Amino acid sequence: MRTLGIDLSANPAKTGACQVDWDTRTVTFIPRPATDDRLVEAICAADMTGVDIPLGWPEEFVTAVVAHHEGRPWPPAAVAPPADREPLRFRLTDLVTTVDGARPLSVSTDRIGVAAMRGARLQHLLAAAGLPVDRSGTTGCIAEVYPAAALRSWGLTSSGYKGAPNAGICRTLAADVAGRCGPIGDAVTRCLEGCDDDGLDALLCAVVARAVLLGFTSRPGGDEMERARREGWIHVPGVPLEDIVAPVDGFGR
Repeated sequence: MRTLGIDLSANPAKTGACQVDWDTRTVTFIPRPATDDRLVEAICAADMTGVDIPLGWPEEFVTAVVAHHEGRPWPPAAVAPPADREPLRFRLTDLVTTVDGARPLSVSTDRIGVAAMRGARLQHLLAAAGLPVDRSGTTGCIAEVYPAAALRSWGLTSSGYKGAPNAGICRTLAADVAGRCGPIGDAVTRCLEGCDDDGLDALLCAVVARAVLLGFTSRPGGDEMERARREGWIHVPGVPLEDIVAPVDGFGR
């Protein structure tokens, strides 16, 4: 089994991408800059890829922008401002993934939208390479993941480790993650030595990608599936990190 994790940035030089071969227990980073061509090649070589970027936009946002672009009225608000903008800002999966008051960034109103544009382009490049993307992550070989939500679910530090000023916290978190990675712990330690937060998030994405393959993540219900396939769906692990990395007979090691 081989999984790939991508902490996607609009800038290839800031994009972290990490490959884990669970059979040989090797963990490696894709050299930066992680260009679109390099990412497509790596995704095609993996059994599952976890990507830390929204794969779609809120349905109500798309409807409203198209109406405005075509000169039609902005859809009427069911509630008074500013609450009326919430459905335009957050996808169904963003609301579902809200944990302890924390919520994923808004792809329609926060800066993450710029990186999501690159993600949308990658989806079409993958389709051109013969790998159409199911944004719900329930089929195909790519799934949307969220390192902060994964870390919270494992009881690990999920904030405050980003950026150069927090490099010490990032190193401590990387060591905590490696210490729970069992059979690949040594490989994770070596790979994360001196890495930045983009590299750590990429490794986390690759681990969650394994959880997706093993059926250990949250999935959309029947009434959520159609929307998830348009907006995207964040896969959050529902089991401890130790269970995800443990050898599994007959399905990766």
